[in-house]
Amino acid sequence: MIKVMFAGGKTGGHIFPAIAMALEFRKRYSQGKLVFVGTKGGMEERIVPHYGFRLSLIQTKGLSRRSYISNLLLPFHLFKGFYQAQKILNREKPSLVVGTGGYVSFPAVMLACLKNIPTMIQEQNSYPGISTRILARFVDKVCLSHSGSLRYLPSGRKFSLIGNPIRENLIRKEKSAALAEFGLVADKKTIFVFGGSQGSHVLNQTFLHCLDRLKPDWQILWQTGERDFQEIARKVKEKKITATVHPFIQDMGSAYAASDLVISRAGALTLAEITACGKPSILIPFPFATADHQRHNAEALERKGAARMILEKNLTAERLADEIESLLSDETRLKQMAERSGKMGKPQAASMLVDEMEKLLRSGNRNIGHQFVEGTRQEA
Repeated sequence: MIKVMFAGGKTGGHIFPAIAMALEFRKRYSQGKLVFVGTKGGMEERIVPHYGFRLSLIQTKGLSRRSYISNLLLPFHLFKGFYQAQKILNREKPSLVVGTGGYVSFPAVMLACLKNIPTMIQEQNSYPGISTRILARFVDKVCLSHSGSLRYLPSGRKFSLIGNPIRENLIRKEKSAALAEFGLVADKKTIFVFGGSQGSHVLNQTFLHCLDRLKPDWQILWQTGERDFQEIARKVKEKKITATVHPFIQDMGSAYAASDLVISRAGALTLAEITACGKPSILIPFPFATADHQRHNAEALERKGAARMILEKNLTAERLADEIESLLSDETRLKQMAERSGKMGKPQAASMLVDEMEKLLRSGNRNIGHQFVEGTRQEA
């Protein structure tokens, strides 16, 4: 029996790629076992069980870019994380460990390398995180989403450029059913607003102040994040425009299907989903992302004519409302942006990543060959 362990978490950007790979792997190998390692307090505590996967938690912390004092305790947190990850690995005995980023992935993947268990990393961003930059020297395979990542990683032949995996159900939704799911109507253009899995206070407040400038024949689907939900939901009720507000949307496939225009941050996974669904967008990169990678992500879409970018330092309610007006009032331009967005999408990334996982499981260099039985694969 093969067992794959996914290690990563804290934010949706690290969790959902693992979920996408796990769902694809489960589709091929219904008898395989899939387990997750996350961190206490991360979004994985809610998301992973929702998809029917078992989750084990470790308590560790990563390097802080804001507090030097908290970094003094980093060795203690790392030791604790390694100790707990060791217990999980001994108990689960995985055939393969896949890291998807975040500090929670580091202890599990590094220990797997030391235990001679096959390992793989899936890196979402153009600028790899600290965990990826260290682990890349030890793991068997590193799967990248951006060719620019190579400049930050040690040279070698273990890299594959594949893209970010998305869940298959994101791009198989009917618009009419999706609109009905959110209580929206078919004769209005729909603006989908969200600031990533945890929300963006800046984006929420700016969009709130531009609501009065929007046309009444448009409607809003809005994921605010938990922190701003109560305030936004209360204030939206005072507005004349049709809007439905949620702290978190689990069914993102329906959200994208319902939308005519997406307004969001520019995280790697978000853009992978937007392009796979072929949606035009207005992107506001998070200015404090490592190496300003969100700006680089957004610029790539803007250069291709798939999106419009507004830097946060230039973001005002007036500017945002003008951009929305410009796009939603020009059907031809909106359609062209959607087509260009779709051409940039990589909907097969999850399948290609599972192909790489299969290669590691088949490897004759490890003592796991007998666990990988060809007959267990489910043909579509």
